[in-house]
Amino acid sequence: MIFQPNYRIALTLAACFAVANWGGFVFGQTAEDQSSKTVTETSKKSDPYGINEKPKVAQNIGVDSQTGEFIVRDITFHDEENRFVQIGKYFDGKRPVMLSFNYSDCPKLCSVQLENMTDTLRDTKFKVDEDFQMVSLSIDPTEQTSRAKKSKAKYVKRYSKFDRENSQDGWHFLTGDEDDIQLLADICGFRYKYVREQKLYSHPPVFILISPEGKIVRYIHGLNYDAGTIEQALVESAEGKIGSPINILNYGLGCFTFNESTGRYTFQAMAIMRIGGAFTAILLLGTLVPYWLFRRGTKKDDSDYLPTTAG
Repeated sequence: MIFQPNYRIALTLAACFAVANWGGFVFGQTAEDQSSKTVTETSKKSDPYGINEKPKVAQNIGVDSQTGEFIVRDITFHDEENRFVQIGKYFDGKRPVMLSFNYSDCPKLCSVQLENMTDTLRDTKFKVDEDFQMVSLSIDPTEQTSRAKKSKAKYVKRYSKFDRENSQDGWHFLTGDEDDIQLLADICGFRYKYVREQKLYSHPPVFILISPEGKIVRYIHGLNYDAGTIEQALVESAEGKIGSPINILNYGLGCFTFNESTGRYTFQAMAIMRIGGAFTAILLLGTLVPYWLFRRGTKKDDSDYLPTTAG
């Protein structure tokens, strides 16, 4: 008997293999991921009383969307000139605010975040100070205003190349007490932590767009920005329109993670595998379903022409 290959079975097995692998990429984690996890089902069983549970300060960084919420206007900070200022000062009813949480002694992430956004803003038609304001709040309560002043000068100089002079009044680098910093972070849904072993802060890279009246309207995630998208986001922020988060896919998939052992943010190849596995599964299913339907229809048509015998 000659073996006839069943292409339907082969393709089905291929699809199952792709889906299974994708599932493994989505739910599987490397040993490093496992070591950085907080409380899991396994640890709950082995440590029912939470004796070995990490303190809250060592758990979970990220962003919880608070769009539609208003900033408490009377939270007090120091500006780069060491003057007391209330955060509500920057919500003047005319210009939107782009807020970020950074700190001047950040080893790399904050610089990349602010430099990339500064370069992108140079390519937009809107101007800092004239059309909107930039506010960066240090999450390090020990940061001195003199350090914040140097940070402001750095980014004003970078932004002022070409035709972007006289924007210094639109840049604000703030410092403050720990409780006030935490209060504003909580209002914005910004979760960060201090890593004592590395003596630095772990935090997500995100800009928060706030309307001229102080309403949170949009989050811009990640480290790469598109000038056209930023322009549209600023327009909607000026109008107080709540928009969807920008670049959230990269960080929702975990493309970047903070490695506490190295004190660096690293790109995860696992995220690319997840995307590739999902694409493969969708492609196969999109090919197989029409094939199966076609085969079923063909068999039905053939049966109409089969010869019959009468006995």
